[in-house]
Amino acid sequence: MVPEGWEVQKISECLERVVDPITPEPEKLYQQIGIRSHAKGIFHKELVTGKSLGNKRVFNIHPNCFVVNIVFAWEQAIAVTSDAELGMIASHRFPMFKPKENKCDIDYITYFFKSPHGKYLLELASPGGAGRNKTLGQGEFAKLKLSLPPKKEQKKIAEILSIWDRSISVAEKLICNSQQQKKWLCRN
Repeated sequence: MVPEGWEVQKISECLERVVDPITPEPEKLYQQIGIRSHAKGIFHKELVTGKSLGNKRVFNIHPNCFVVNIVFAWEQAIAVTSDAELGMIASHRFPMFKPKENKCDIDYITYFFKSPHGKYLLELASPGGAGRNKTLGQGEFAKLKLSLPPKKEQKKIAEILSIWDRSISVAEKLICNSQQQKKWLCRN
């Protein structure tokens, strides 16, 4: 049952693919992105020459897009691009999506796919055996259905979850610091 005011939409109805291909110049340096599994975010790879990219299809990164690693989507290899990735590139294995006609909040979509139900849907859209054989099917992904609250509510939910994430991170750092202090005190 869908709550009142919410809408069931396919991914293809609320997100559109961002495709900005480039042809690498052999002597130019490029920095690619990667995405960690378990929703651990984007990382920046070492610089490489255009020549070393060979015939690999690569695309410019756009900020504020939902991006997924199709090889490990089933492990929640998802993230949101930021201004920190401007000027970087990604292979065809990292499709990016932006909200269609302002229909959804990109942070809400990301939090949704970090949830157990979101993981389940990513697994459904990633048929196959284990590991590298479980590649996200772009057609299957586009057909996934989401129950979306109104956009204003999506923003509020994403903001609250972001505050919780930051609070948990601070608590984890405090625990780590306390453990380090305890080790130091026990040695003396």
